[in-house]
Amino acid sequence: MILVVDDNRSAAQALAKILNRQGHAAQAFFDGPSACERLSEGDVEWVFSDLKMEPMDGLELLRFARALDQPPQVVLMTGFGSVDAAVTAMHEGARDFLTKPVSPSTVLELLQPPEQAADAQPVLVGEAPATRALRKQVTALAGINSTVLVIGEPGSGRADLARGLHAQGRMLTLTHPEHFPQELSGIETLLLPSVDLLSPQAQQRLNQHLDALPPGAGPRILASAGEDWAQRAARDPATQQLYYRLAVLVLQVPPLRQRMADLPALIEAFAQARAAQLKRSVPSPSSAELQALQSHDWPGNLRELQAVVERAVVFGSFQPPAQAPGSQSLALGEGFSLAQHLEDTERLVLLQGIEEAKGDRQVLGELLGVERNTLRYKLKKFGLLDRVS
Repeated sequence: MILVVDDNRSAAQALAKILNRQGHAAQAFFDGPSACERLSEGDVEWVFSDLKMEPMDGLELLRFARALDQPPQVVLMTGFGSVDAAVTAMHEGARDFLTKPVSPSTVLELLQPPEQAADAQPVLVGEAPATRALRKQVTALAGINSTVLVIGEPGSGRADLARGLHAQGRMLTLTHPEHFPQELSGIETLLLPSVDLLSPQAQQRLNQHLDALPPGAGPRILASAGEDWAQRAARDPATQQLYYRLAVLVLQVPPLRQRMADLPALIEAFAQARAAQLKRSVPSPSSAELQALQSHDWPGNLRELQAVVERAVVFGSFQPPAQAPGSQSLALGEGFSLAQHLEDTERLVLLQGIEEAKGDRQVLGELLGVERNTLRYKLKKFGLLDRVS
């Protein structure tokens, strides 16, 4: 059982809902005392708790949980201004802590058993030349404590690969410079996902924070960014220094279209993992289905493939993704609806933005240039609220 504890009811319910949809058993609680009652009943393996709550905060909940005969793993979730308190809590036994807004994919990764987490690198699965070259570079990084920047297209697995380079100890995932802690003792790795999506001003602030770290000390830096960040940074002096600071050892993640020889192995890996979660049989594509999948361009990369495989696990057959609206000539005439076409395009843009923002609502709003209330209306309109946090 997983407990999600947050006095923000919508946030707690949304995360619990996502965890249940992914095959976990999760319950949402909105205060510490009620969560403690459930903890006393036993059979709880994980607790994801907000740090700032009343009347019992996350630190008190952590201490209660750690005092149980069979204590669960506790992960604290923190907002602005509370990261240093969370670092202190980690010294009291917290498994980890996440800065808000929390990406569901990060939570799901934490829930993986260690033996599965070690192998949960689909970006390294296969024998295509580009895959072998990347795997060789990753192997060369073993035991190296240098800063690493992983670049690649959205959905290619760049953030997962960066996270997988963390060998041991505590890791802090930092999504906004405002959350940069004053105290980093006990933190072995600082993960900076999608740094290129930060505004130029935020990139400057992040670089200033990194400049303030003691030379030769502090955590190892792992970062991920879009493959064109170098070109964009070259045109913007405000972001150049952060790029040069992070681009020490650079790993280039190939897009799926450049590693089509890996497609059968990737399909098998995704199908086995998802079928086990859903307690379904493992499907295999027919020759015709595999040929159709191999002819697809895969603009969404591994994430798009994962969605195709999940549909196959549920429905029993592999179907290539439909061509995106706007990627082909429009069939104007009878049956065409401009309003429907615009809605389809708007939903596609939202889905692409959610993918690039890793489910982070604040980053999504910045990507799309949409203010908070409008973004919430759009997400609700298209049934996408549960995909962001």
